[in-house]
Amino acid sequence: MKQILKISYHQFKIVALIALAIFLIIEAFRQCDFNIFFTAAEDIALGENLYTKIYQGWLHYYYSPFFAVLLHPFTYLPEYVVTLLWLILNVYFFYRIWEILSDWLEIKMLPVFTQRLLFWLSVIACVQGIRDNLHYHQITIMMVYLGLQGMEWILKNKEWQGGALIALGINIKIMPIIIFPYLIYRGYWKGAVSATIFWIALLFVPAIFIGWEYNTFLLGEWWNGINPSQKENTLDFSRAGFASLVTALFHSQKGETRPIFLTQFSQETVIFITNGLRLFVVVFTLYFLRTMPFQKAKSNLHRLWEMGYLFLVTPFLFPHQQNYAYFYIYPAAVYLIYFFYKKIKTHGHLGELPKRDKIFLFVLGISYLMMSAELFLGEFRTFYIDIRLMTWAAILVLIVYSMCPPVSENTNEA
Repeated sequence: MKQILKISYHQFKIVALIALAIFLIIEAFRQCDFNIFFTAAEDIALGENLYTKIYQGWLHYYYSPFFAVLLHPFTYLPEYVVTLLWLILNVYFFYRIWEILSDWLEIKMLPVFTQRLLFWLSVIACVQGIRDNLHYHQITIMMVYLGLQGMEWILKNKEWQGGALIALGINIKIMPIIIFPYLIYRGYWKGAVSATIFWIALLFVPAIFIGWEYNTFLLGEWWNGINPSQKENTLDFSRAGFASLVTALFHSQKGETRPIFLTQFSQETVIFITNGLRLFVVVFTLYFLRTMPFQKAKSNLHRLWEMGYLFLVTPFLFPHQQNYAYFYIYPAAVYLIYFFYKKIKTHGHLGELPKRDKIFLFVLGISYLMMSAELFLGEFRTFYIDIRLMTWAAILVLIVYSMCPPVSENTNEA
């Protein structure tokens, strides 16, 4: 019989890192979203209006003046070099996200094989989101990292540093603001104050370099672009999120409809439904908090359940969401993987799980196939976008997630 080729985990890691390096080197040649950040960083030195200028023929810059100022020193380097550094930085951010989440779950207390298994399951679970963020040179991985690292520092009594990181995320791309009310609700007062002070300060830091008048002008233009009440943000023709889903279901533009179009509603009705769904998500958050205000979470596991929910619903709440925004699901995915690992360990075998848990795993499997459809069957990409497949998949995850609260709270209080 032929001898079966066996490789050690160390050898596997070397092969994986080489493959990753080749992937990043190739991807850095592509002109994607980082090119928009890079070009905007050049334009801010020229006094351009970053928010009305069209990039790459049809795209807009939706990030803060501070982010453009922050990137400007790097514009003196070749764009390819900076893009490659950006991709490498995102890989580091992903690694740190896993480290933070695994610390909260005390995964390092588990056998080494189990640690590796849970890590690779988390990678597989969110492979589409990871790939999309690297492929399109996006910023979502950094946003998740800033939120989690900021929260981690606050829990370790580094409130000012943690609040500053969360403020940085809010300033660059407003979406991490969803963490701010959580800080208040859970009574992390120093963290909330720090986030507020640093957020306000970062709004005006660019004035030191570009002048007060120009910075104030850019802040106004930025707000016009992200203001939820703007028509462009209520009738949302992007690819994901509640606004996009409701628009695809109930609005046609110049006779053009999506395959899931049901009937024509007025703009006011579309806005009402969209905001109603957003309000439902906000109110539903109280279900996840489960305790009275100003009390800390019961345990690290319970805290991860709460934080996973906040990140999971983030793409639902904001306009202009694309499929890569669903990397926000990663903390929730890690929680669910750990949750069902503990369930299987308790019952001894996957086949011994209660029928309810088997149904949940089946639904999660369906949602995974939906989320990863573009990776597996990319030729139908336009159809997936038109039916808002990623949003439907995230809704399924949210339903299951809401029914899987922590059942064993053996982790230590932070």
